[in-house]
Amino acid sequence: MNASGLPQVPRVVLCLGAGAVGSMVGARLHEAARRGRGTRVGLVGRGEHLDAVRRSGLHLDGKTIRLPAFSTLREAVDALGPPDRVILTVKAYDAEEAAGDLSRVLGDAPSPVVLCLQNGLGSEEAVARRLPGARVMAGAITLSLTRPEPGRLAVLTEHGGIALAPFDTAPADQGLVDALRRAGFRVRVTGRADAVKWSKVLLNLWANATCAAFGVPPQTVVSDRALFHLDWAAFREALRVMRALGVPVIDLPGYPVRLLALLARVLPEEVFRRLVGPKVSGGRGGKLPSFLLDLRAGKERTEVEYLNGAVAAAGRRVGVDTPVNKALTTAVAAAATARRATAAYADTGDG
Repeated sequence: MNASGLPQVPRVVLCLGAGAVGSMVGARLHEAARRGRGTRVGLVGRGEHLDAVRRSGLHLDGKTIRLPAFSTLREAVDALGPPDRVILTVKAYDAEEAAGDLSRVLGDAPSPVVLCLQNGLGSEEAVARRLPGARVMAGAITLSLTRPEPGRLAVLTEHGGIALAPFDTAPADQGLVDALRRAGFRVRVTGRADAVKWSKVLLNLWANATCAAFGVPPQTVVSDRALFHLDWAAFREALRVMRALGVPVIDLPGYPVRLLALLARVLPEEVFRRLVGPKVSGGRGGKLPSFLLDLRAGKERTEVEYLNGAVAAAGRRVGVDTPVNKALTTAVAAAATARRATAAYADTGDG
C-alpha cells in the first residue's frame, strides 16, 4: 500500500469512456497486466465500437487484444470489483455525469484515483465535485488516433505520450504512473495540473475550431492567411490569459509547447505561418480535428465550450479580452445547431 492506502500496483483499472483513447489506453494496460502484474483492466462504453470489441476484440498495434468490455459501470464493478484507479476518457461535457455514475455505483467502496484525460478545461473540477473523496489527477494525452471502423484503432503519432499532475496537493499516484509506463507510454509527471491542461489547450486551439466553423481541413487553414490569422489570434489570446492567471506553459510529451509559445510571441505572423504551419497541419498524423469529425458525424455538440469557450470565460474573469475565441465558440456551436436542424428537417420528409 502507498501513503493514501491504495495498492502500489493497481488491482482494478477501469477506462470509463471506451472511444479511441479509452480503448487504446485500456488495451495497452491490459496487455501489460497479462505479463504478470495481476491488474484487472476493463473498458466501459457504448455503441458499435464497444459491441465490436466485445464480439471480436480490439484490433490495435498489429494484433487483436481481447479485454473485458462492459456497457455499464455496474456490470464492470460486478465482474471485476470496485476500481482503485479510473481513467476517465469520456468527452468533457460528459465528465460530471460519469463522475456521478461512479459515485452512485461505488457507494461505500473506497474512492479511486481518477485520471481525467479530457481535452479542455473543467473536467477535474467536475469530478472533484461529484466524487469529493477521490484523488483526482489532471492528464493530457498527445497521441493521435483514428478509428477506421468499429473495433479497429490505428495510432498515427507514436512520438507523444501522457502528461499528468495531481489536481490537489497530494503527490501523483505512483501506482498509476508505473502502470502506464509498463504499458509503453511516455509519461511526464509535473506538479501543476493547470499547466498540463492549459498547455494542451494551446495545442488544441490550432486548426480545430476554424476547421469546424468553415468546414475545411487543417491544410486549408494553414494555407489561407485569413483563416490562419484566426488561429494565430486565438492562440495569442490564450497566452495572455495564461499570463494573467499565472499559469506557465510547459512542454508535453512529443510537443515543445514552450517553443511554440515563444515563436508566437516573437515572430511576425507570416513568418510563423510559413515556419510552423506545416507542423500544425500535420501534427495529427493526417487525422481531421475532433470538432470537424464531430460535426460530420452529426453529433449534437462539440467540446468547443471547454476549449475556446473556456479561454473566453477565463479571460472574462481576469480582465483579458478574447474576441476571437468568443467568436469561434459561437461559430462552432452555431454549426452544430445548423446540422441538427438540417437533420431534423430531412427526417420529416418535407421539401
